[in-house]
Amino acid sequence: MTTTAEITGAFLERLGAQDAEGLGALFAEDIDWIVPGDPDLTPWAGRRTHRSEVPAHFRDLWSALVPGKSVVSVTAVVTEGDEAVIFAVFDHVAAPTGRPFHTDVALRLTVVDGAVTRMHLFEDTAATAAAFA
Repeated sequence: MTTTAEITGAFLERLGAQDAEGLGALFAEDIDWIVPGDPDLTPWAGRRTHRSEVPAHFRDLWSALVPGKSVVSVTAVVTEGDEAVIFAVFDHVAAPTGRPFHTDVALRLTVVDGAVTRMHLFEDTAATAAAFA
């Protein structure tokens, strides 16, 4: 597994399986990671710079959502060279409040030497914040 398309496919498979450790293994040691939002409200939001931080991000995210109430619909995956963009729709329910939320997302991955070096998420942070506030 070394191409951008292969790594992106593995990322989506491990995300669907909620395999936090497996997701972390796809990343380079040093990363450029941005998930927008207020970390005080949504602890998985923020910057990450090391592979070791990746599994905790996903565990924090998944623990904040009502199990069995999430739907992630991937609508397109575009890869070119080292870059991949995943277009999707997230529908979740916030565990602390019971409020549902919906957000269209674009997720940019950069793959260098068979490892993800960049992950930037673009989503409706206002909808997410409203569900958790």
